[in-house]
Amino acid sequence: MKIHVSLIPEEGRRLQYTLEGDWYRDYLQKGGAMEFRTRPAEVSAAVHKVLDAVTLDIRVETALDLDCGRCLESFRLPVRSEFRYTLVPSRDPEEQKEELSDEDISFGYYRDDLIDLNALVYEQILLQVPMKPLCAETCRGLCAQCGANLNAEPCGCKPGAADGRLGALKNFKARKQT
Repeated sequence: MKIHVSLIPEEGRRLQYTLEGDWYRDYLQKGGAMEFRTRPAEVSAAVHKVLDAVTLDIRVETALDLDCGRCLESFRLPVRSEFRYTLVPSRDPEEQKEELSDEDISFGYYRDDLIDLNALVYEQILLQVPMKPLCAETCRGLCAQCGANLNAEPCGCKPGAADGRLGALKNFKARKQT
């Protein structure tokens, strides 16, 4: 959803809408390593403008279908996020700072009297995805030898059996240098 800053009334504006389908695909980096599927996202926003500064209070509720980092099974991660952004017209690139402070995290810029609300929603959803998604904290993952899902059934492999290619390292001892 695009918001024209010049059309925001003095009393502000409230928005409620649903993002469905593959709306987020436009924002994904080409060739990115993370793959997920999103459920419909319910978005509600309060938009206020003071001079050229626009404040957005946004709430997002959705769910992501992810693959577990241990067992590779698909699971659903609920996402609920509330956040606030303050946006001002973009400055010259030479004036912008190199590093961001804590206050800059919720501060941004808009260009050409237009704010892309969906880009902000996507950013917040992406921030909710864990570095290593797990279906459960107690996920046992896959057997390193036979690949069986240890959450579903125990495998018949001997515990502690090593890869034969590394057998030469079993008796390796490092010498102490003096």
